[in-house]
Amino acid sequence: MDATLHTLIAVGCLMSSFYAGWFFATRGLLDKIVCQVLDRLESEGFIMTEKDEDGEKELIPVSELIAKALREAKNI
Repeated sequence: MDATLHTLIAVGCLMSSFYAGWFFATRGLLDKIVCQVLDRLESEGFIMTEKDEDGEKELIPVSELIAKALREAKNI
């Protein structure tokens, strides 16, 4: 494989990635995909979320969960 062929393959991959991202962003599919992934992670117990005043889900930092668990363990 010479440098020209390698460059053409690399540019082709970059162009296809760009247009795939543009396609998903303009169709609104990206938001749906992200929401489904977050919902599934939450339902399986991998992440914790809470709703803010706007109704949007917000991730809870792990440090807050650990601190809460330690406080509850002290009280038991």
